[in-house]
Amino acid sequence: MLNRFITVFFFFVFSLFASMQVLWAQNAEAGEGLSLGLAVPTPEIGQPYIAERVGDWNIRCVRTQDGNDPCELTQILINNKNEPMAEVVLFKLPAGQPAVAAANIIVPLETLLNIPLTISFGPETSKKYPYSFCTSVGCIARIGLTEEDIVLMKKGLVAQIIIAHLSLPNENVIIELSLKGFTAAYQKATMLQN
Repeated sequence: MLNRFITVFFFFVFSLFASMQVLWAQNAEAGEGLSLGLAVPTPEIGQPYIAERVGDWNIRCVRTQDGNDPCELTQILINNKNEPMAEVVLFKLPAGQPAVAAANIIVPLETLLNIPLTISFGPETSKKYPYSFCTSVGCIARIGLTEEDIVLMKKGLVAQIIIAHLSLPNENVIIELSLKGFTAAYQKATMLQN
């Protein structure tokens, strides 16, 4: 009985599939239902574009005349309500400096600026950074990252960015920075040119 059911079921599925192929072939000959696609515009010289997504990181580049487009890593950090809370923009620095990379971390307006931004890669690896300035978009901490910081980011899964907000002055606001794909993405970032 089971074998007969399987045979009937298989025949039904095969017949349905064959009918769909005939219909698709007829429509394809008539050119119906086929997408011809939309052309993706090439960015203008000086215009930023997302070249690739690696893990949770975007590789954002700026188109140049010679095709050697400089690229940085970006990630928009969201809260548990799926609202954007911060943005991290990370790029490599030229050799011979204490920092091998730098990042601009943009946090919401009304962040308490007298309490420094803290980045934690684990319980014993936290650093505090002052804010540099605020714009209409948010407040920005410009930070340098050492080789040790980059190694921690490559090994980790998540880093925490901790800020204080005007609405919750006595509580830490913790924003998670995903490190998924960081190692591969970091290799694609280019060095900042003067």
